[in-house]
Amino acid sequence: MTSTMTTAPRRWVGFAGLVATAALVLTACAPPQAAEPEPDAGGGAEEGVSETLTVGYISPVTGNFAVAGQEMVDGWNLYWELNGNEVNGVTVETIVEDDAGNPEISLTKAAKLVEQDEVDVLVGPLLANTALAVAEYAASVGIPNLHPVAASDDLTQRNANDLTVRTGSMGGSQANYPGGEWAATDGGFGTAVTLCADYAFGWESCAGFVQGFQDNGGEVVEQLWFPNSTTDFSTYVSQIQAAGADMVYVATAGGAPGPNFLTSYLGLGLDMDRLLLNCCSADQGTLRAMGEQIVGLKSVSYWAEGRESDAVAELIEAYKEFSGGNVPGAYIAGGYITASLVASVLEEQGFVTGEELVAAITESTFEDNIFGSVSFDEYNNTVGPVYIREVVLREDGNLYNTPIATYEDVDQWFGQDPEEALGQPTYSQDFQG
Repeated sequence: MTSTMTTAPRRWVGFAGLVATAALVLTACAPPQAAEPEPDAGGGAEEGVSETLTVGYISPVTGNFAVAGQEMVDGWNLYWELNGNEVNGVTVETIVEDDAGNPEISLTKAAKLVEQDEVDVLVGPLLANTALAVAEYAASVGIPNLHPVAASDDLTQRNANDLTVRTGSMGGSQANYPGGEWAATDGGFGTAVTLCADYAFGWESCAGFVQGFQDNGGEVVEQLWFPNSTTDFSTYVSQIQAAGADMVYVATAGGAPGPNFLTSYLGLGLDMDRLLLNCCSADQGTLRAMGEQIVGLKSVSYWAEGRESDAVAELIEAYKEFSGGNVPGAYIAGGYITASLVASVLEEQGFVTGEELVAAITESTFEDNIFGSVSFDEYNNTVGPVYIREVVLREDGNLYNTPIATYEDVDQWFGQDPEEALGQPTYSQDFQG
């Protein structure tokens, strides 16, 4: 699948809340396949000379995670459609490749994009295991790798490097620790059972929740794990019911598993008020699939489309026009903010890639972008708010994840020294912190 962006009118270019950044200090450099032009006094490309930044965009647009994958692509495309794909003399050309959520396919597509298409930047993929594989490859060949959605902790911990940056999400454990804290305190729950995807993202998301819950006096009585390919959750729901815990925490990687779990859970008549879902289980794809029966459902995420913010309201308005009335979820937001970060660097510096592009992005700070007050740490990971959300039906007929509690300035270390945290084993079924 290939998608080359075309220039669109630069309407909405004034979305200051979505794209405002701190000063970006870096040196423009030419792509390896082109001679370096002399910069003009104002920066950017030499007058009359057009350069192209070629972006390879990897996402699962088929398979079990197709809805989430397509939305990650749509968020990226939305930015360029609204603002035009030419910035300061640099044309951004995007080549989209489908990895179907498979790490081997991800690597094959990444190699094709770098070695045949000679891309300057890789964006994506979406799933934790595919992202880790592509990030390692990209670093080995000197290509920057931007991650709009992928939440693997080790992208910005044990595998952190100067070419990898998490642009539009948080680490799995980072984004879910506040959920455990809330459940044991304001939520009023004493015991919990967890159900999480049986791979890196699920282990990490569960670990974050478990530590937040236990650090605040809660007890986890049982942990259950499901393969990403699961379509029928009735067996797991029966085990949840048998565990007899006060509450249930569920972490999926987005796409079909979210609505599939809720269909099984609600189909057995279990209490939705006992549920706390992670970001992806309760994203907009799930809300649209399940409808008004999940009004009141609670979840934890770094993204909240129901948050009162000019930046969020502007994105919602733009995406509704783009999509025919839908509300943007986390995948849209991640793709969109990643494009806006790239555009901001190009606007300031002209053509730039490699470590300089990543360094410029991570020097950015936001008082209130679409995620809230956000900055980057020295490991190229985002630091910002995490929201406890509740599904609300609004007058426009759409369902929104609306904040009922906010945890500001959440980082990936849970108050630990980074070296101490990195000395622990990686999260797994056997090690949850």
